[in-house]
Amino acid sequence: MEIRYATESDIEYLVRARLTFNDELRPDDHVHNEELATQFRNYLPNALTSGAFVGVLGFVDGVLVSTVFMVIRDMPANIAMPRGRNATLLNVYTLPEYRRHGYGAQVLDAALSRARDMDLDVVDLESTDMGRPLYESAGFVVRPLTPMRLTL
Repeated sequence: MEIRYATESDIEYLVRARLTFNDELRPDDHVHNEELATQFRNYLPNALTSGAFVGVLGFVDGVLVSTVFMVIRDMPANIAMPRGRNATLLNVYTLPEYRRHGYGAQVLDAALSRARDMDLDVVDLESTDMGRPLYESAGFVVRPLTPMRLTL
């Protein structure tokens, strides 16, 4: 597997991967795909160059088969984050026909290696039941706090 960190030249790979992930997560909801793609294309150039976004791409024989996206935030420091730097993983995804071959673990490891290099305090994610064993094997633990959200 060839693994690389995304650059501006990879924007279309990133957009396609995001839409593929969304389609699998919500197969009946394609209403906003073009709007999402446009927003993501507009977001990525500055986010990639500023270091606020890291995309990890995994290719097998020239085919993008696995991705991890990492959004980095700086915030006021606290006990759990003494440097005030955290990340959220998104789009941890492997094409169905490539699953259970270790590709997801390899791109996840590359993302976590970059997180360590960036001196991040914590990395968060939301997991499906299918993905949980992968994350637990990488050291992620379920936190006692219940995720909550207010949609505005």
